[in-house]
Amino acid sequence: MPQLYITDKTKNQIEHGRYLLKEDNFMHENKLKQVSDGTQMDLFTSDHTFVAKALFSRQNKGIGWVFTRDEAEQFDEEWIESSIRAALLLRQDLFNEINTTAFRLINGEGDGLAGLTVDWYDQYVQFNWYSKGIYSFRQAILDELIHQLPHIKAVYETKRFKVEADEEAIELTYGQEAPQPLIIKENAVEYAVYLGSDWMTGIFLDQREVRQYIKTQSQSLRVLNLFSYTAAFSVAAAVGGAEQTVSVDVAKRSLEKSQEQFQLNGIEAVQPQHEIRVMDVFDYIQYAKRHELQFDLIVCDPPSFARTKKTQFKVENDYKNLAKDLFALTKPGGLCILSTNHSTYFKNSFQQDINRAIEENKMNIQLIQQFGLPEDFPTTADLESQYLKVFVYYRN
Repeated sequence: MPQLYITDKTKNQIEHGRYLLKEDNFMHENKLKQVSDGTQMDLFTSDHTFVAKALFSRQNKGIGWVFTRDEAEQFDEEWIESSIRAALLLRQDLFNEINTTAFRLINGEGDGLAGLTVDWYDQYVQFNWYSKGIYSFRQAILDELIHQLPHIKAVYETKRFKVEADEEAIELTYGQEAPQPLIIKENAVEYAVYLGSDWMTGIFLDQREVRQYIKTQSQSLRVLNLFSYTAAFSVAAAVGGAEQTVSVDVAKRSLEKSQEQFQLNGIEAVQPQHEIRVMDVFDYIQYAKRHELQFDLIVCDPPSFARTKKTQFKVENDYKNLAKDLFALTKPGGLCILSTNHSTYFKNSFQQDINRAIEENKMNIQLIQQFGLPEDFPTTADLESQYLKVFVYYRN
């Protein structure tokens, strides 16, 4: 097992629960070139004091993660078994919840298996592999999860790292094919998901608490959902009694998928009550401003980066101006829900940008609620791990 030396600053970060490793955490970065993905590393300070053990596993966030500060532990079958057992125990209440049948089973570093997420869709399981390092333990992880959850009907796997030309990035690797669509429940609302056919399944499970909040707040309201994807926020609002919903997304597929979500819940997605617009969100914002439209509740969850024929949006550069427009479209007495899942657009920066938007708009707007990741998405102290930030603003 290679012995590598880290900076004193990195030692302090690890002692405070920050486990993500980057190249500049090491004293001799050139030695990292000799380490291959999936290798376990002993980490020491310059005075040869043991600090932690880490798994070398390159992905977009960094080059590896600390998995233990116990010198006797190894990343092996015993570690995998105990990590999965603890993860399932943490979700026991969700397994017992009859009105919610989809949630996160394993959330990467928060569950001791950095570089891997596993989602539960009513007995069908979706693996997402983000690095070759953790993927080198694939068979042990897969066998152990099936052993602990023998009623799994199927496993789908998606490799989100670069694959060889003859490799499938998305495939069914165990069990029977899932229905297309597979109908899941979340707080008694039904949603259609599709496994094995796309990079995304049709719903973002990390927004469960936000959808529930919208459902409880939407009675008799006019709701605008921007970057709406399959309109899950709009469906939650409609089930909660919204008078009108408008869902806007530039992707052509969003129309059919959004209509399907409404129909599952016995709601016809027809104008003007439940309008679905396939168009550039920024064009719709200008349309709404020209026609002096305002909404009682706006929810906006943009991608980290988006480009259309007319516009380019980068969340860390452009959210402030987007927020200014959305506050102007929010009726006095209304709510504006702003969300980002960009892992390096940290909470403080996001909130500062929104505060500047409020100051420049010269409106009386108050932050009244915040959401992060739900309980089935445990994290480390690393800010990159705590990627979801959702702020609810009230316009006086």
